Amino acid sequence: MKIRHLVALALLLASPVAAGAQQAEQGSYQIGAGDVLDIVVWRNKDLSMPVVVRPDGFISFPIVNEVRTVGLTPAALGKKIEAGLAASVPSPTVTVMVSKIAGFRVSILGKVRQPGRYEVESTATALDVLALAGGTNDYSQASGMYVLRRTAGGTYEEIPVKYSSSISGGKGNTNVTVKPGDVVVVP
Repeated sequence: MKIRHLVALALLLASPVAAGAQQAEQGSYQIGAGDVLDIVVWRNKDLSMPVVVRPDGFISFPIVNEVRTVGLTPAALGKKIEAGLAASVPSPTVTVMVSKIAGFRVSILGKVRQPGRYEVESTATALDVLALAGGTNDYSQASGMYVLRRTAGGTYEEIPVKYSSSISGGKGNTNVTVKPGDVVVVP
């Protein structure tokens, strides 16, 4: 029975219908610290360049100087840079592409084969982290799995992850996208 669950988990993780793929299709990806961006200013090679988002959430860009990028979509950042260039560049058209997504660390604790902290990409889910930890061990209760996340008020909330519905991808799928600092707990 455990092998069947691991095979189903592997198939789900390899599926193009994963949460990250859905998010990318909707164009809602939010830029994060450490991401590498390719910024192209149409018909202006001198202003077209790759930039790295600094840990403080800003990029440095010619003419515009410091631009806060964390939390913006690539399209919103393009519009922001266009507005900053408008006074110096006639009719600027800017395209922002994310060429490398920065990772962050998430912990997994409990009855898994290799508990610890793992580097993941921003589209990773609780099941992705479980796979990195080698899956559940023989004593786990995967049905009680949850993500522990710090709220804005400084308290913690438990977000349930229904293992069986998440691996089947069916109705009630609760495969949670993890965020920096999250802890995945497998009882």
